Amino acid sequence: MVSHIRLENTQNYKQQVCLSVMTGLYGCRWKRYQRSTEPTTKFEKLWAVLVVVCFAFIVMWLYYWVMAQNDIADFNWFIYTMLGGWFDWFMLLYILTILTLVYVGILLVLAIAHCITGRQLYLHWVHKIPVVLVLAACVVVVILLSELWRSEWVLVGITLQVTAPVVQIVAVVILTVLAWPLSGLWWGSLHIAYRCVAVIAYVLLLLFVYLSPLIMQKPCVVRTEDLPTKPPIIAHRGAPQLAPENTNISYQTAAEYSVYGFETDVKISWDGVPFLMHDSTLARTTNVHEVFPNRTDKLSESFTWEELQRLDAGSWFLQRDPYHKLKYVPEKTKEKYKQQKIPSFQDFLRLAIQYNKSVVFDLSKPREGHHFRHNYTQVVVDIILASGIQQEKVWWLPNENRTWVEEKAPGFIQTAEGRYDVNILLNENIGNVNAMYSEVNQDDIRLYAENSINTSIYVINTPGLYSVYWCVGAHTITSSASQDLYDIQSPIWHMTPTAFLIVSIVIGVASAVCVLTIFIVQRCRHPAREVNPESISLHSPRHFASSTTKKSDRELLYRTNEDTTFNPAHAPGKNIQIGSIPKDGETPPTVVLHAVEKDELLKKQDACTTC
Repeated sequence: MVSHIRLENTQNYKQQVCLSVMTGLYGCRWKRYQRSTEPTTKFEKLWAVLVVVCFAFIVMWLYYWVMAQNDIADFNWFIYTMLGGWFDWFMLLYILTILTLVYVGILLVLAIAHCITGRQLYLHWVHKIPVVLVLAACVVVVILLSELWRSEWVLVGITLQVTAPVVQIVAVVILTVLAWPLSGLWWGSLHIAYRCVAVIAYVLLLLFVYLSPLIMQKPCVVRTEDLPTKPPIIAHRGAPQLAPENTNISYQTAAEYSVYGFETDVKISWDGVPFLMHDSTLARTTNVHEVFPNRTDKLSESFTWEELQRLDAGSWFLQRDPYHKLKYVPEKTKEKYKQQKIPSFQDFLRLAIQYNKSVVFDLSKPREGHHFRHNYTQVVVDIILASGIQQEKVWWLPNENRTWVEEKAPGFIQTAEGRYDVNILLNENIGNVNAMYSEVNQDDIRLYAENSINTSIYVINTPGLYSVYWCVGAHTITSSASQDLYDIQSPIWHMTPTAFLIVSIVIGVASAVCVLTIFIVQRCRHPAREVNPESISLHSPRHFASSTTKKSDRELLYRTNEDTTFNPAHAPGKNIQIGSIPKDGETPPTVVLHAVEKDELLKKQDACTTC
């Protein structure tokens, strides 16, 4: 007789730290016996699909926020009008999107690692709740932005005209890489339906990506000799990213970047003095809350010119740094910001004459009860004519009293605000269109150009969007970021049609060859499909031949069979008797021992023999 051997004292295992981290982070399965290799349940497959959908949503939102950087000021200003307080909400949402993308991306990588290593997918509820919340938040944000900021979706579509070729290349690379796990599924899976559906969907998607260059709009795919001239820049409120908007120093800063003209917003004071101000109130860009605390929310046109001159129009910029670019401004210049006052329209015209710039301005009609509601146009035109500026330097936008203005100042460049039919513009003798990027498309711009009508697009702040309208043929661009655009010598992405066709064909053929090679390699790695009978599932019933009682987790460890062969009869703590004599007619019992047990028994038998 030989005394029993405790397997837990003799069992040795290889360290599998990577597998523990993988299953632990994804499903909180840190222990070895929890790592199942049985097929994933349909419920967990659904959660894996939700993780993929969530990741795709977040990638879309990251692209959205990257492209929406063109309108950071508009977004923050829109929130400001609703909440009444200024904060950089855009940057907050941008950072949250990046962090969410990192989190969901880690979950997706872990899920892919489970599939590659053959482990059962199990997403812990700690991750399931955030995934559901992120998906819900994405749906809500889509609905809100579609209703409140619909123009930004137009911007995303426009920027895709530049980024689409790059997106297509990235998509080809991703689909080519996905051929490896998909081909493994094709050659290794027993479910013919899953295999066929997956491969057919993959092939259709691959063909769509290969052929997408044929249907995408490519304004920057043009012959070099057909590329339009670089559109000059009109400084939108001066240089508002580097200096307080609509102040003298803002326009002086913009003039340093060789802008074509100055743009501003004009309002009429209570005593009839035109001045520069964008907002309807003075709260955002002045210290009105300190000088006139009881009139913070009053309309700016309700103040007299003397009252307006008592306000500080520059310190707010130093306090908020709305574009996070104050670090590029010298300290001496910052001191000048504290001395800025609200400029009059006459001051604005003097700067335009000094720097020889054209002027573009939005003129606000005073509210009911204002002393100059009915003759504000005459007041502004008289100031322009008295300033001495060349009439050809003035773009006249307001539709009201346009006929009278054209007679009074025939040299003004009559400009339509927004998109109009070509025939209407020609009949009214309008030779210029000033439109937001969401109002006109490249076909409109080219049609206007064919009829000798110039197009000015606003507000363009990023090199990518600037490149689109350069390639399309816009006459001028209104921008708040003249410091970023003035030294661009060519569109950031430009290719001839022949070169684009060659690149698309080469990328498609190379990808197709790689995909076919991957399927052949995977076929060699899976010559026959085998079933692993030693896998377990933590959610499936356990049936043991030797006992009907519930086994402990430690006993299940010895049944996972990842590294060892084990006899169910040899549970830890039980005695194993060797050499028992069977009774007459009985078959000697078959005993299956672990390799460590055999070594120990052989050693003891050798010792007994020696004795």
